[in-house]
Amino acid sequence: MFSRTVILAGVFIVLVVAPAYYLYTVSLSSNSVDVNISIVGDGTDYYVPANVIVRQGQVVTLAVFNTDDNTHGLVVPAFNVDTGVIKHGITARVTFTPDKLGTFPFDEPPGYCTGGNGNICNSAQDLKGNLTVIP
Repeated sequence: MFSRTVILAGVFIVLVVAPAYYLYTVSLSSNSVDVNISIVGDGTDYYVPANVIVRQGQVVTLAVFNTDDNTHGLVVPAFNVDTGVIKHGITARVTFTPDKLGTFPFDEPPGYCTGGNGNICNSAQDLKGNLTVIP
């Protein structure tokens, strides 16, 4: 006889994990993909998600939403992607087509974070991530 925990775990997999995996694989197989990234500031500022996977040749639109009170931004130097400075409550969108395989860092350039106490960033910064391009 199955325990309640095993049954609930099975239901969770069927109702949550399987559809999420399906949507993820469908988005990777299409010719374009929208990637939503939030900049979260809660004492330490960071990107959510901090790791993104896309396909080579896929048209990628990064939609970067800044939830923090300070201004922020995101750049992916390997693909000349730059959101510019993003104010609180604003979403910046940049579209590009990755043409090379590998894992490429993204981060916030110096000077993009302003507006805190004394018009400088006043929290720990962990605005770093990786864009992985797969075949």
